[in-house]
Amino acid sequence: MTENMAETILAAMALLALGVHGLVPRLSLFASLGARAKGDLEKRLLQVLVVLAMVVVPLCDALLPWFEFADVVFLDEVAWVGLMLGSAAIWLFWRAGRDRGPALAPCGTLRGGGVYRYLRHPVYAAMLLWALAQLLLLQNWLAGPVAALTFTLAYLLRVPLEEQQNLERHGHRYLDYMERTGGIIPRLTRPRSD
Repeated sequence: MTENMAETILAAMALLALGVHGLVPRLSLFASLGARAKGDLEKRLLQVLVVLAMVVVPLCDALLPWFEFADVVFLDEVAWVGLMLGSAAIWLFWRAGRDRGPALAPCGTLRGGGVYRYLRHPVYAAMLLWALAQLLLLQNWLAGPVAALTFTLAYLLRVPLEEQQNLERHGHRYLDYMERTGGIIPRLTRPRSD
């Protein structure tokens, strides 16, 4: 894989991810905030920042010479790992939109279906995978880390709010769900039931 090919692949994957997002209208980067936050300026600004960092910057790097001054030595093996991470990110993003989030089971516990069985925030997990893929595919000290910084900002600002809203909505059931399920990294062990 060449540097130009890696940049083109990332740009195509960014457009594909944007298409997946558009094809799944109920899925939003910050979906769990619900209708109350439609006018939330912070939410909108973060969404714009995420699109700029994770879609526009890779497109600019692939199509324009603006970021060439910041290129580092291109390593083919690193780009292939980035391609795998980017593919996983798109799959997870699609799956998060397809699967149902946590819902009350007949026994009264909160259960997640699909990827929500393993992750409370699969969209943010997909964003993390995407940020790593962008870093590895672009291999540019300026355009590469921009997605990681944006992911960190979005994660730190939005996830605590989403967790608080879910706690207010579901109470102890959500606490149990949190114990069973990882946030953006799946739990390797399950808590013991006493």
